[in-house]
Amino acid sequence: MHSVLVTNSHFFAAGLLATLQISAISIVCGTAIGVVVALLRYLHVPVVARVCALYVELMQGAPLLVVLLFCYFALPALLAYKTSAYWASVLSFSIFIGAYLSEDIRSGLRSVNPKLIQAGLASGLTYLQVLRLIVLPIGVRSVIPPIISQYVRLIKFTSVASIINVQELTGNALLVNARVFEPALILGFVAVVYLVVCQAVSLFGRWLSARFAVRT
Repeated sequence: MHSVLVTNSHFFAAGLLATLQISAISIVCGTAIGVVVALLRYLHVPVVARVCALYVELMQGAPLLVVLLFCYFALPALLAYKTSAYWASVLSFSIFIGAYLSEDIRSGLRSVNPKLIQAGLASGLTYLQVLRLIVLPIGVRSVIPPIISQYVRLIKFTSVASIINVQELTGNALLVNARVFEPALILGFVAVVYLVVCQAVSLFGRWLSARFAVRT
């Protein structure tokens, strides 16, 4: 292994850890947002469903970098609060990926056979219980592959946080490159690290999809 990589291995390790932490938190928060928004739109809750649809359209139409800069610079000024670059990136990634996840989850909910809902209601379950015990589990399981794809996208998206000086993998790599200027080596190494992480998540997603696939 090249001496530059060995000498600066602690910077890369710290950056990778930050990337994984930001990704994990954003995945949890983004999934929660996606489930809530998908359910509200699936249930056609008056006014709220339209607000959710507007949120989804806004996130799908806005570049991630703009969302990140808005959460870091504009939102704290508008709401009069202070935040760190780290948590601004988590917020921006969560609300951004949450919009895309909500569309995947809503697609899964709409694919649930209406006869299963009717059977649940006929068995004495309330509509909310049918949603919680039948519609949501089956709907989510049917769209595991696209959900995992969104998670992989999010991991790669975290590199954008380097713009606001978050010391994640890409940010730390750029700092190392500024000292030694070995762009081909350093950025190539970073690309391989992202590839390994994303492939690991994809493989886990395939196992998860096979394990919990909806049998028809």
